[in-house]
Amino acid sequence: MKIDIKLFGQAKDYFPTSHFQMVSEKESLTVAEIKMQLISQALQPEKSRALIEDSALATEVRVLQNHEQITSGGVIFVLPPVCGG
Repeated sequence: MKIDIKLFGQAKDYFPTSHFQMVSEKESLTVAEIKMQLISQALQPEKSRALIEDSALATEVRVLQNHEQITSGGVIFVLPPVCGG
């Protein structure tokens, strides 16, 4: 399966590019599994772990839950938590 990944905010700091394709031999992955693959592909896996685990993953229309299954195609957006006032 192939999924396009687009990173936003601080998540972009841990990857060589803010848009790439994730490839897996499985037919589908849960959102939690996608996060684990993102961590393993990060430039600094241990430093990025907390940020990616706390990030929301979303499609173009909605935020996804960790247990949801994702199949090939489409774009997944990685939306880190934000602080502000």
